[in-house]
Amino acid sequence: MAATRSIAAANRIMSEMLIDCRDKSDLDAARTLVARYDALAPGERAEALLASYPPHTRMWLLESGIRHVPKRDADGVWHLDFVRGLSPTLGKPAGFHHLVARNDGSIWACQRSPVVARIDGGARRVVAVARALKSGSHLALDETADQVIVADPAAGQLVALRCADLAVTHRWDVPGGPQLPVVTPDGIVCVTGGATDTLTIVRPQAGGYVTQTIEVGSTPHDPALSSDGQYAFVPCMGATDLVKVRLSDGVIVGRCTVGDGPSHARADHHRKRIYVANSWDGTLNALDEDGGVIASVESGRWAHAVCLTPDGGQIWVANFLDDTVAVFDAASLKRVALLETEAYPHGLDIAPDGKRAIVTGFASDHARIFAVPSGKLVARIEIGRGGAHTGFTDDSRTAVVTCSVADHLACIDLGGQAAAGRITLSS
Repeated sequence: MAATRSIAAANRIMSEMLIDCRDKSDLDAARTLVARYDALAPGERAEALLASYPPHTRMWLLESGIRHVPKRDADGVWHLDFVRGLSPTLGKPAGFHHLVARNDGSIWACQRSPVVARIDGGARRVVAVARALKSGSHLALDETADQVIVADPAAGQLVALRCADLAVTHRWDVPGGPQLPVVTPDGIVCVTGGATDTLTIVRPQAGGYVTQTIEVGSTPHDPALSSDGQYAFVPCMGATDLVKVRLSDGVIVGRCTVGDGPSHARADHHRKRIYVANSWDGTLNALDEDGGVIASVESGRWAHAVCLTPDGGQIWVANFLDDTVAVFDAASLKRVALLETEAYPHGLDIAPDGKRAIVTGFASDHARIFAVPSGKLVARIEIGRGGAHTGFTDDSRTAVVTCSVADHLACIDLGGQAAAGRITLSS
C-alpha cells in the first residue's frame, strides 16, 4: 500500500512538472507558463510543451526571466526545459522596477503598480507619490517640458507627470503594451508596442500634442535616437531588422539586416553609430546611422541590455542566459572581457563619470560593481532581492538601485564600495 501511494505521488509530481500547452493559443500558453513557473519553488525544474514558439512568446519569456533552451522534436512540438530561479517572473513583483535620476539628486521611480514616486536622493526620502497608473514599467525624462513620461503597458498608455509634484499632465493611448519610452531633445516621445508590431510617436504641436502610430516590423523593442534626435532606430526582435524612422512624420526611411532577435539599441553620438544586441543569435552589431553594418561580433546567449561608456570607448552587453557581461572595445569591436555576473543580469548601467558599472541580478540579492574600463570586479554588495535598474547622483558618488522583489531602492556609496541605506515609500 505504501509503495502504491509512493508511485502515485511520484506520478502526480511528474505530471505537475510537465506543462502541456499544445492546445492553447500563443497568448494563453505564455500566461500559463508564467503562472506555473511562479508556482514552483526555487530550484525546481519543469518542462513545457508548446505547439508553436513565435517571437512574441520568446520575448515574453526572456523579459520574464524564464531562462530556457528551446528544442523542437520530430513531430514539431517545442520542448522548453527550465529551472525556477530565486525570484519570480519579472512582472509579478509589484515593487520598484525602473528609475531615472538627475545629477542634482532628484530621482523618479515607478513600481509595477499604480505608484510613481519622486525621491530626494540627498536626503534619501520620498517627497511625492502619485497613484497614476495601472501598472508601471519604465520612465523617461522630458527635460523640455519638465515632465516624466511613464509607460503603463497594462493600461495601454503613456502617462506624463509634472516633475515637481507628479501631477498628471497628459495621457496618450498606445497599442501593443508600451514599455520603453524615449524622448528627443525637442520633446518628441516615442515608444514601441511589441504586441502590435508598432511604434507610437507623440509630438508637441501648437501647445498640445499629436500622436501617430505606425507599423515597423515584428515585435519591436528598445529604440535608440540618432545623434541629431530626428530619427529613431527600432530593433525588431521577431525578425532580423533594424528600422530607421523619421520622427517628424513617421516615415520609414531605411531598413537593414542585423542579427537574429535584435532587442536593445544604443546610440554613440560621438562616432554616430548604433549598437544593437541580438538576443537569439547572441551577437552585437555596430552600424553607422545610414544603416551600414560595420561589424558583427559574438557576445553571449540572450545578448540583451546594452550600455556605452560616456566617452564611447567601450560597449557593455548583458547576456541574460549566460549570467555574463561582454565588454567590447569600440574602436576595434574586439571583445576584451567576459565578466561573470549575478543570476539574470537584468540591469546594466555605467556611471556618468565613466568609472564604475553596476550590474544587477534579478534572481539574486546582490549587485556587482566593476571598474571601467578594466572590467575588474571591485565589490559585490547585498542590495535586496530583484535588483533591476540603477541611477546615479552626487556626481556619480552614489548609485541607487531598484529592487523589485524587496520593493525598495538600495543606495550604494561608490567611493566606499558599500551599502548606504535603503529608500522605501515610508521613507
